[in-house]
Amino acid sequence: MIPAPDTLVTDPRDRGGPAQSLLSVNGLVKHFPVKGSGFFGRGGMVRAVDGVSFDIRKGETLGVVGESGCGKSTTARLLMHLIKPDHGEIIFDGEKVGIDLPLSEYRRQVQMVFQDSYASLNPRLTIEDSITFGPRIHGMAETAARAKAHDLLARVGLDPSRFAGRYPHELSGGQRQRVNIARALALDPRLLILDEAVSALDKSVEAQVLNLLQDLKADFGLTYMFISHDLNVVRFMVDRVMVMYLGTVAELGEGEAVFAAPSHPYTAALLASMPKMDPSERTIEAPLTGDPPNPINPPAGCRFHPRCKLAEPVCATIQPPLTASAEGTSQAACLALVPQSGHTHAAKLLLPVQDIESMLMPEASA
Repeated sequence: MIPAPDTLVTDPRDRGGPAQSLLSVNGLVKHFPVKGSGFFGRGGMVRAVDGVSFDIRKGETLGVVGESGCGKSTTARLLMHLIKPDHGEIIFDGEKVGIDLPLSEYRRQVQMVFQDSYASLNPRLTIEDSITFGPRIHGMAETAARAKAHDLLARVGLDPSRFAGRYPHELSGGQRQRVNIARALALDPRLLILDEAVSALDKSVEAQVLNLLQDLKADFGLTYMFISHDLNVVRFMVDRVMVMYLGTVAELGEGEAVFAAPSHPYTAALLASMPKMDPSERTIEAPLTGDPPNPINPPAGCRFHPRCKLAEPVCATIQPPLTASAEGTSQAACLALVPQSGHTHAAKLLLPVQDIESMLMPEASA
């Protein structure tokens, strides 16, 4: 649950007050050029992130989901300025990053945990050196940095006397990911971006790391951006969820509301694909077929319309804006939510997930 504004722990670095979003992203765009083949081949632009806008509130966990290639990890790297955006602005606690807020100070307050726990650690550095590297670069004395590294190792469940002097290849995947979390916390960040941070772990270890993340969030007053393919994990972790499709935002809303009653057909298809324990609820027909369109030449209008079973001719001509649901708990980019859009389902502003599933899979529900 998102803490109420009056219950958030006061951070001396807080500039805008508890009611102001910690991170605001407006019109973020990143296109990658690709070369054509042969002498006369025409190149193009991969529209990896194409006009993404969202906010992350202080003290919340925002989940980001979608198929591979939808732009989740690219968005995370843009937020960290590991990749330079083509357009758009990033505002951190009321200050525009790179203009009002220097990148060096922004990076102290925003850290990232990557999916590959081994590749993200320097194999030539001990665990202690990996954690102390960031604080020492930012001016912390070596003695203080090492003391902090030992404290953080203990906080993530690793005995400093046993693990501080080891190298990454001497640790298991779960232990390495705990080290990555400790390293990310070494600069006392306010926002932690978790890019598939538990997807490579065994289920038992994954559960331990998820519980650890929840404990650390409460102890350090953190805000999370949690990227994952596992919808069950997302439901356990997040307060709000953002669904991405082909470089754009398909739906954004309160976590439980989106899981209970998705407003976008793509979100409904993702939820319908979740494995179910009850044999009587087994999936007879795939809720979503085909691959996403080519991001070099995305479809006109709604980008989901070539795969959407609710698609109508108007969907190929108008790009739908994010529109609030009837209950105001989510926003979805679907013409079926826009009054007088010309879509025959425009009057059905919010449907239970079972009803949307029946429209997506008419043969299975017959």
